[in-house]
Amino acid sequence: MPMHEEPVVGAFYEDLEEDGRTFEVLAFDENDGTIEIQYSDGTTDEIDLDDWYGMDLEQLESDEDDEDDADDSDASDDDTDLDDDDELDEDEEEEE
Repeated sequence: MPMHEEPVVGAFYEDLEEDGRTFEVLAFDENDGTIEIQYSDGTTDEIDLDDWYGMDLEQLESDEDDEDDADDSDASDDDTDLDDDDELDEDEEEEE
């Protein structure tokens, strides 16, 4: 099924015609009608906007939710560090 949506910079897509090859849109120049992409193996390519609309693509889910979860776990680690600081303060008070 051809792609009907404009490319989204930073989004990942799977090319269903190319054995599921995935790529990220790095840049989209509406004036020139070109899209710069980077495949998962690191190679880059430029796609014509007319070609884009003829491709059988699927936009992949973003990993931002996973990153947010990681940020939340980091925040809980920070809380633990604060508790450790409080314990140090208590130890110093006991020594006095």
